[in-house]
Amino acid sequence: MIQFFQDLGATSLFFVRVVRTFFTTQGNFQPILGQVAFVSLRSLSTVLFAGLFVGAILVLQLDLILAKYDAELFLGGLNTSTVIREVGPLIISFLLAGKIGAFTAAELGTMRVTEQIDAIECLGTNPIQYLVVPRLFGIMISSLILLFIGLLVSIGGAMAVAWFACGITIPEFTSSIPKFVSIGTFVAALFKALVYGTIVATVSCHRGFIATGGARGVGHAVTQASIFTNLYILFANFGLSHMLTLINTLTEGLMGGSP
Repeated sequence: MIQFFQDLGATSLFFVRVVRTFFTTQGNFQPILGQVAFVSLRSLSTVLFAGLFVGAILVLQLDLILAKYDAELFLGGLNTSTVIREVGPLIISFLLAGKIGAFTAAELGTMRVTEQIDAIECLGTNPIQYLVVPRLFGIMISSLILLFIGLLVSIGGAMAVAWFACGITIPEFTSSIPKFVSIGTFVAALFKALVYGTIVATVSCHRGFIATGGARGVGHAVTQASIFTNLYILFANFGLSHMLTLINTLTEGLMGGSP
């Protein structure tokens, strides 16, 4: 536990350092855009494939339950709400952690153990600005873009499967969505995706940046990045779910109590 909180504190301080560097330096816009394009294109096929099957699987599972109570009319709303609230942000973050997070940790770790980062510092360049800022903010922004694409594909795949496998037409599927999904639901999903993307970016960049011990050290950094990223995402998901539920309850109370 002590080691866990030490790692959490070191990662948090590293994130503060990167953010401070971003706001105190210039010329970061183009490198960040390049990383956004790189991360989004590299992860797009995986997100499309995963989103399609996640939506299809949820429809089949929910239909089995709702059919017992003759409540299949709510299939579209429940499926869409589940995907947007929880499954979508989590799936996207885990995919980023497994593909982009591991790649980033390995890339920066290799630069560290081969003394490329030390060479950059000797040339008078800030390695945080040159190497970390574009990668960290690129992953954060890409998580939002990939979430939006993944949600569209997942909901579209769910509609298709509901139509062909469950006999639910598209108008029937979409009729219950407004009852379960609101603008606040999308905002909460985007906020979760941003938090999870920040965790993936910060942990992977930090682990790679401090890697030591040659090739074995790079492998250890990648493993640690994957483990701690998933742990932090699960803890963050638990905390955010409770926080957003509390905010939703308070908002409904205030709206209900207003004249």
